[in-house]
Order: sequence, then structure tokens, then C-alpha cells
Amino acid sequence: MLTVQEPESRQEYGTAKGWRLFIYIFVPPLILLFLAVPIIMWGKNDAQLGFQIGLSALMLGFAGFLVYGLLETIKAKHIITSDKLIYEGILRRKELSLARIKGYRIDQNYTHILPLSFADPKIRIGYTSENYQELQNWLSNRYPDLDVLEKEQDTAKLLENDDLGRTPEEREARLTNALRTAKYLNIAGGAVAGWLLVYPQPYKWAIPIGLVLPLLATIALWLHQGVIRLDEKRNSAYPSLAIAILGPSSSLLLRALLDFEILDYAPLWPQAATIAAGASLALFAGSREFIWHNDSRTGLLFSIVIYSALYGFAATTIYNCVFDEGEGTRYEAQVLSKHRTSGKHTTYYLHVSPWGPRSTAEDVTVSHDYYGEVQPSDTIQIHAGSGQLHIPWFMVLE
Repeated sequence: MLTVQEPESRQEYGTAKGWRLFIYIFVPPLILLFLAVPIIMWGKNDAQLGFQIGLSALMLGFAGFLVYGLLETIKAKHIITSDKLIYEGILRRKELSLARIKGYRIDQNYTHILPLSFADPKIRIGYTSENYQELQNWLSNRYPDLDVLEKEQDTAKLLENDDLGRTPEEREARLTNALRTAKYLNIAGGAVAGWLLVYPQPYKWAIPIGLVLPLLATIALWLHQGVIRLDEKRNSAYPSLAIAILGPSSSLLLRALLDFEILDYAPLWPQAATIAAGASLALFAGSREFIWHNDSRTGLLFSIVIYSALYGFAATTIYNCVFDEGEGTRYEAQVLSKHRTSGKHTTYYLHVSPWGPRSTAEDVTVSHDYYGEVQPSDTIQIHAGSGQLHIPWFMVLE
């Protein structure tokens, strides 16, 4: 454990040994590579001079960034003396008196040390620092975790609210009940979202459950008025139902986009807007206590709009297609070519000849497996439906 009681004590912490070795081995070759690219390319094709200049500038920028990172690995360190916490880097130095430290916050990558005054510097310690856990223990033994402190203060304030019950015991019981409800609904929301996204079988069970769960979460907002939040707020004692609503709605939207295609969007928009408006009113009614009396009402109202719009479009589209009871019409189309786009998700397209209501060749989306099976000149089957809500749609029969 760190000790700083002695006046002459001074302890230094640089980058952890494992990270230093990794950076020393892999970064210098990358720097040389980025520096070599402009030299190799330069003058090979004068017609692409603008491209060469842009790429060279980009490569030099990457090289400069890596050089800075390498020098920081060599030079940067945190120092604890008897009265100061110091950060020394290659470009700057920060000093914060130990008596001026208010507390700390921890996230995935850093421990943020915050001062009592804005005039004092903030210092952060990365998880790649030497003896990172030991530094965290040193902080926890001397200063409060501000995230924990804020949540405790928020909980104490909540339990003093007479609107939630006549006695502290009643208020605590109501909060406990709300926490349990939010926990179970959020677990269900995450599970249903994964079910819909990864393997939504049986389909006619997965889709209705995905449609109903956000509605159950909205009812929970009404039943636990003023205790359960719709949105997430950092260090709040009030439980949130964001996952229970946002998770299934997002997965329903992805299912609608991946599994079905709309032939005519004109009849979709007014119906989706109606559902979204109804969802907005329901969420607003369930969140009114936070809207009237909370300092984060702007973020809450924004969440209501986003959640409602997402659910309105997803629910309208997926209900229209999945529960279409009409026989529909089957068409044939010839595959002219195929391609895919990559990003966070890879989408697979077949470029097909005109068919049915489509008078020109166009792209249709298919699954990864079907994309691998089908080749140009093959004939595919397309099912077109009128829609349960009279919104025409189609899908490739795989």
C-alpha cells in the first residue's frame, strides 16, 4: 500500500511494464511504416498529386501521434509526494495539492482525480499505469468515490420525500419494490433484445413479446410514478427502465429492416406517427413527476421523443408485415449481380431484374447464407403482401 506520511517521501508511477514492452515492440515499426508510405508513393503518378499530398499528410499525422505516444510512454509519470500529486508528461506538468483533492471517479479507462476548485487542475490516471490498483487503493483510503457519494446523497434525499410515503420505512419499501421491478423488466428487455437480434425463433412468439414488453415498462412508469425513471441518469438513486424500452424497440427496428422491405412508404408514415404520438403521451404521463420537478427535464423529454419515434416506426412496420393475413403474391426475378456493404453491420444485397410492381432493376436485401448460395443469373422468389395495416411490403423467399 502507498504511504505518503514522511515529508521526504516521493513515489513515482510510470507506464506498466507489460504496456511498455508492447509499445516499444510494435510502435516503432508502425512509425517507420507511416513515414515510408509518402516516400514510396511520392512522384509515382503526377495525375494523382492531390491524393498523394492528402495521404502523405494523413500518414505523417499518424506517425506524429505515435511518436507522441511513444515519448509519453517513456517520459510520463505520476508522482506522489508528502503534499502533492503530480503528473509529468512531455508537454505539460500538473500539480494538485493533496489537501485540495475533492475525490475521484472511475470509468473503464481512467481514474479521474477532481479538485475542490475549478482553479485547480484535474489529474487522471490510466489503467495502463504502473501499480494502477495500488493507486486506486491509496485514493479510496483517503478520498471519497464521488459517484458512490452522489448516489448515497440522492438516495437519502429520495427517502426524505414525503410524497413517497408517510414514514421512512414506507418510502424505503416503495423504493425497494421499484428497484426490483426495474431490474426484472430491464433483464427481460435485454434478453428479448438479444433474442430478436440473434435468433428470433419461433418468430410469432418473439415479435409479440418484443412489441408488448415496452408497453409493460410504460405501465410500470405509471404504477411507480415519481420513483422509476424512463431515462438513465448518472448516479441517480431512481431506477431506470431505459433497457426495457430501448432494447426491444431497437431490435424490432433491426428485424424490420433486415427481414422486410416496404414497397410504398406513403401509408406508413401517418400510422407510425400516430403510434409514436400515443407512446409519447404515455411516457410523458408516466414521467410527469420528473418532468415537473427535475433539473434534467430536457434530457428526459429528448428521451421520450427518441424512444417514441423508434417504437412507432418499428412497431408499425413489424406488425404490418408479420401479422399480414393476406395470401400475397409470388414473383420471380433474375439475379443480375450481388454486393455487400460493411460497417457496424454487414448488409447483403442482390441486384435483381424488374418484377411485379417494380419496373426497374433494384437491390433487395438477403441473409448472409442466402447471399453465398445465390449467383448471378439465378432466379429468386419474391413474396409481396398488402400488409395488415395496408402498407405494401415484400421479402425474398430464401
